[in-house]
Amino acid sequence: MAQKRRRKRRKRRGCGLLLGLMVMAGVAFGAWRLLKAPTEGLYPEDVLGVPVYTQLAPEGAQNRPGTKREIRYIVIHETGNTAAGADAAAHGQLEAKGGEGTTGWHYTVDDTEVWHSIPDDEVAYHAGDGAEGDGNLHGIGVELCVNAGGDFEKTFDNAARLTGWLMNAYDLSADQVKEHYDFSGKNCPQTIRENGRMEEFVALAEQYAQQAKAQED
Repeated sequence: MAQKRRRKRRKRRGCGLLLGLMVMAGVAFGAWRLLKAPTEGLYPEDVLGVPVYTQLAPEGAQNRPGTKREIRYIVIHETGNTAAGADAAAHGQLEAKGGEGTTGWHYTVDDTEVWHSIPDDEVAYHAGDGAEGDGNLHGIGVELCVNAGGDFEKTFDNAARLTGWLMNAYDLSADQVKEHYDFSGKNCPQTIRENGRMEEFVALAEQYAQQAKAQED
């Protein structure tokens, strides 16, 4: 009888050890999956030296439908607003109040800073290709300010920094950086298009993507 009890105790200890190992393996596997999962919905405070201010549009507002999606593109726009004071903060604050109608975008860039208005992993209607269009469904909308008194060359560089940072963060290639025009035929980003600078912009963004990657390493 004593031998049987000892065997039972050894068996119970063996089962407990096995269960413990299985739990540890499950935890380790879960952690590995989290590490391997694509990172979405990032909230940077700085992109390669440019400060980023996050003030999100209200959940459920017309300009923030809240639909989660896969990120496939970065879509470059210009605000078209040449009024004095129509900088990134002005546009960001407008978006944070719910915008005007259903149009929304993720980032606004000027010559000193970036404003983040909609989470990267949520749909925003900025590409003009409808509710089922690739640009709206899968693109991060980046607006460059063209306000009077602003330095567009610095805005151009800051936007390339943001774009490069996003390329690195979401593992996007140069051919996934698009113009608004590519999805709807609208002449946007107008200044960049009319001066033939989109290729220059993408090349600069690629350089910044490599710089962002080097900072991680």
